[in-house]
Amino acid sequence: MAKKAAEPKPAAPQQEDRFVELMLVAAEFVKSCGGMTQARKALAETGQFIKAAGGVPSAEKALTVLESLKDKIG
Repeated sequence: MAKKAAEPKPAAPQQEDRFVELMLVAAEFVKSCGGMTQARKALAETGQFIKAAGGVPSAEKALTVLESLKDKIG
């Protein structure tokens, strides 16, 4: 009985759960973009922007600054 309790649980359910979660997020992204073609384009453009910014934190900061400027300019 103790041997059975000490055996590690299989990792597959966690990987499957993560995959399902990823697919749900991807489906929502495609839906919010208006379709698969638009989602692919948005993803490519986002990747280029993040690469040009030097990473996600810098890209987020750039968007925050841009948003602040928009509010000040009108």
